[in-house]
Amino acid sequence: MNAFETGLRLLPVSVTMLVSAICGPLLGRIAGPRTVVRAGLLVLFVAILWLLATIEPRLDNLSFALAMAVLGLGMGLLASQLGNVAQSSVGESDRSEVGGLQYTAQNLGSSLGTALIGSILIGALVHAFTTRIEDNPKISDAVHQQVGTTIEAGVSFVSTDQVRAATEAAALPPSEAEAVVDAYADAQLAALKAAILATAGITLASFAFTRHLPTQRLPKQPDTAATAA
Repeated sequence: MNAFETGLRLLPVSVTMLVSAICGPLLGRIAGPRTVVRAGLLVLFVAILWLLATIEPRLDNLSFALAMAVLGLGMGLLASQLGNVAQSSVGESDRSEVGGLQYTAQNLGSSLGTALIGSILIGALVHAFTTRIEDNPKISDAVHQQVGTTIEAGVSFVSTDQVRAATEAAALPPSEAEAVVDAYADAQLAALKAAILATAGITLASFAFTRHLPTQRLPKQPDTAATAA
């Protein structure tokens, strides 16, 4: 898929995140931040499990879109509460600094999270691919060695078409080339499942960090950017 096609499939996240972020303060009138944040984490966990079920050789667009929509709902619930909690924890004079720290922490989390999940994805891809290559009797020892040398030089998450083109460039017999492509396709699915399971584990672990969030309803705080200005 190109960037536009990918963006269309990610659109449900943005739409439902906006809706739930707007509705979050309304929920804050009847429940404390801890309850809303835990509900958001639970929704995220359900969405992640749903995404896990969509990992098939062919993408089910409807199921994937619904899973992404639920993911956006959970993210919006978190966004609607955490900023207010951070701003409510300090006085008026310190809110600009707290807003800056929160923004920095969010960006740091995004960077580290992407690196962590990306590392898990690539590591799982390498392990699954090499295992399938070694266990496949249709693939010769020479190809085993060639694949091992290529992996040692560095691995990236590429499409099966690119792998097929590489086997053709290496002049592999058609049956052996197809076995390599099939092994890589299976490894892709296994790696994606491993990475998504890791995000599910992180989401569950996040519940432990919500115990100190306030249980009482908080007053709405001014926007961070406006406060800083």
